[in-house]
Order: sequence, then structure tokens, then C-alpha cells
Amino acid sequence: MHRYTDTPIHLLRLASLLALFSLFLNLGVQPVYLEEPRRATIAMEMEENGNFIVPTQFGEFYYKKPPVFNWVVWASAKVMGGYTSWALRLPTVLSAIFTSLLLFGLGRRYVNPEFGWLSALLFPISGGLYFYFSLLGEIDLFYTFVTFAGFAALFHFQQQGRYGLMFIITYVLAAVGTLTKGLPSVLFLGLSMLAWLWYEGELKRLLSLAHLAGILAFSALVGGYLLAYHQYNDIGNYLRMMVAESSERTVAENGLLKLVEHLFMFPLDTIKDLLPGGLLLLFAIRPGLRSLLLRNKLLTFAALMFLVNVLPYWISPGARQRYIYMLYPFLLMIGLYAWQHREEVKAWRFRAFRILSGVLIGALALGCLAIPFIPGLDFLNYRWPLAIGGFLAGSAIFYCYLRQPKWTLILLILATAVGRLLFDLTVLPQRAHVSDAQMDIEIAQAVDEIAGDTPLYLYQDARISFSAIFYLNQIRGRTLRRNYELEKGAFYIALPEQFPEEEVLYEIPYNDEVYGVVRYPVSK
Repeated sequence: MHRYTDTPIHLLRLASLLALFSLFLNLGVQPVYLEEPRRATIAMEMEENGNFIVPTQFGEFYYKKPPVFNWVVWASAKVMGGYTSWALRLPTVLSAIFTSLLLFGLGRRYVNPEFGWLSALLFPISGGLYFYFSLLGEIDLFYTFVTFAGFAALFHFQQQGRYGLMFIITYVLAAVGTLTKGLPSVLFLGLSMLAWLWYEGELKRLLSLAHLAGILAFSALVGGYLLAYHQYNDIGNYLRMMVAESSERTVAENGLLKLVEHLFMFPLDTIKDLLPGGLLLLFAIRPGLRSLLLRNKLLTFAALMFLVNVLPYWISPGARQRYIYMLYPFLLMIGLYAWQHREEVKAWRFRAFRILSGVLIGALALGCLAIPFIPGLDFLNYRWPLAIGGFLAGSAIFYCYLRQPKWTLILLILATAVGRLLFDLTVLPQRAHVSDAQMDIEIAQAVDEIAGDTPLYLYQDARISFSAIFYLNQIRGRTLRRNYELEKGAFYIALPEQFPEEEVLYEIPYNDEVYGVVRYPVSK
């Protein structure tokens, strides 16, 4: 009988501390990019407008995302003293941590302490999250936390027989999710609630007053927001865009060939994204997996939630891995539970897991020796100490790996945390040292020097880098707006041919166009 004592508590604590520290180390060093400047700009505009109901972008109505994450970004900026890259990314890191704490609580209570601790560690160090999305101030990990919290509330309160809390908390979190990312939350709520109550033989609960209370709570939050929004803009435009956003990922929009490719690649990309935790699925590919998962209610719930909720995304060619981050914990739970019962299956699975883990740990140790010889890291004056320290840490982990086979999983987690620390100390400073964002900062500074306190606008459909606009907003202390009219004495960012009689004061290349900063004369 497995006693769940394979993982020493001191290694669990060490891995937790390293993983936690790595999530914050150099978090604000990398310049903003991708969707970060857009989220920040919209939050800035809401604050500047004094209107937190209606999101705008360059002064125009913004329909693609509801406002909750903009509120979160604004709150973080207020707490941290400004719209810095650190403030933009803090909600993402906290969301990953809170999701891990939920996993720890569920696993410890409903399975065993080792399960709770390891599942809490495996989620945030999943490769796609750990080395990419946890470094960005984007919506996905916050939405993951809100949605997974709804799953946790559904399971926990149903198991406790506290149906009033189950419905109200689950529906409130679904409302927050809807006001964060739109219609996917309604789908998650409906599929999850129906599937679990059906499995538990409790569909009759849907006819209860407790369920009505949940529906009313959801309606009050979402309906109340939509009613408030309608005071400023036609709600029909908003709802049509929400539906259009959801339909972009369907077969109708992408075609049959894309569907076939997606059906094959989506599971593989998901497993790759889960690494190193994805290796645990070796133990889940086994006879009798269903009977194994049925031994524990949390694992039964995990399997059912994953199956019913992943299907809409698996058959939608436009879906991306980040759309199912809230389902990653369920796959990790299944793999981890199968790993805890590895003595029930043939030994080749553990040998394969050992070999793959050893390759990754060994690659970490040896890879550190290359750090001083990477040309792009020449500016780091601590290259050699970092390389030697990383090599010694990786070698120590590899030595323990050779001596203690039963510690393989926690050592793999430790190696991943060390890898992220090295990433924080090399790649992130390198991105700050040499990146496209440096050009965006220079553009923002140059435009500010030209325009000063004079009004400055994007003219008509002019488009430049969002990062440049973000930095320009920071420097000027106010947001850049779009203007379709000509204002005497104002500066415009526009195509030069739109102002053939005016001097181009500064050129801004973007995509295949070159925009210019021009001034409309006072005398015209």
C-alpha cells in the first residue's frame, strides 16, 4: 500500500521557495509587449475618463473584452504607484499563486498531503506558463484563477452538501469570468454544473431555490453591468462583438483541413505545454485508468471536468492552449494520482520517466556552462559566477537523482525552478538590453520632445506600435486619442500623404507603412 511519503518535506519546501522567488525575480525588467500595452492603455483611459464602465481605446469604444481585468490592472497600478511593467504583471503572478493554493487545499483535503503539495507546484511550473505567460500582464492567468475557483467551489461545496453556497459562489465567479472574458464562462458553468450534478444523481438541485439564488446573483452582476453600460453606448454593439469573438474559433470560420490538423496537434501541444508535469501522463496511459480515478471523488471530478470542457476547444481550430489553462490542473491531477499508484503498473513507465527526467536535469547542468559564451549575454558582468553556480546546482540535483530514484519528481521540479531562475537572470535582462521595445521607447521620447504639451492625436486609421503608445502615455501623463477632424495647431501621427503640404517632423515605421508626425498649421 502506498503511504505517500516518497517526497521529503524539506525538498517540497525548498522547491516551493525557489518557485515562488522565481516568479517575482526580474519581473519588471522586460519591456512591455504583446497585449500588455493594450491592457494598460485601456485601464489608463478608463481612469482618465473617470468612467470604469465603458472600456475605450484611443477614445473609441472597445468591445473585444469586458472591463474586469482592466479594473485589476488599474488597481495594481494604484497600489504599485504607476503603470509600470511590474504593476502590469503582478496580477498574473498572484493569479498563478492563488490557483496553486486552491490546488494545495483541494489535494490535501481530498487526496493526501503529498498530492496537494505536488499538484500545487506542478501547475505554475508548467512550461508554457512558467517561461512565458507568467511573465506577461495579460488576461489569461487571471481568468484561469477565476474559472478554476468556480470549479473548486462546485466540487467542494457539493461534497459538503452546502448547495446554497455551491450555487451562489459558482455563479458569482462565473459572472466575474463573463465580465472578464465574455461568453466562455457561461459555457464552462453550464457544462460543469450539468455534468457533475448528473454524475452525482443530483440534477433535481437545478430546480431548487438555491439554484435560483445563483441565477439571480449571476443576473444581477452581469445584467447590472450591461444596464450601466447601456447608459453610455448601445449594448447591442457590445453583445454582437462578444458573440463574434467566440465564433472566430469555430470550424465554420476555419475550415475542415484546419480542424483535422487541430484535432491532431491540440493534444500534443497541451502535453508539451504541461512539461515537466506532462511527463506524468506516462503513468496515466494504463489499463484500468477509469477504475483508478473512480477510487477518489476529486479525481473523478477532475476527469469529468476535463473531458466535458476540453471538447469545445478540441473541435475548434482557432483555439489556443491559453484558452484551457484552467483545465491544466485536472490533467496534472490525473497524471500525479497515477504516478502515486505507479507500483500498480509495469516498471517500464517509471524507467521511461526516470530517463526523460534525467535528460532534462542533466541538460540543465551542462547548459549552464554555455552561458559565458552566448554572444547576446556579453553585457552581463555576472556570467561566469552564474554559470558556475547554475552548474553546481544542476549537478547537485543530478547527483541526488542518481542516488534517490524515488525523489525523481521533486528533483525534476527543483531543476525546473533553477532553470527559471537562470532564465530570469539571463533572458529577461537581455530582452531589456536589446529588443524592439527599445526602439518604441526612443519613438515615444522623440514624439514627446516634438509635441510637448500641445495636443497630439492619431489621425483617422493611423496605427503604430502599442508599446510606443504605452511609453508615450507614460511620458506625457495622458493618453493618446484618435481624431478624425483637423484641429488647428495640433500634432498628428498620420501617413505623410494625408498631409502633403506639411513637413514630416519625425518618421515612425510600423509594419509595411511609415507614419509621420506632422503639425496642422494654426493659420489654416
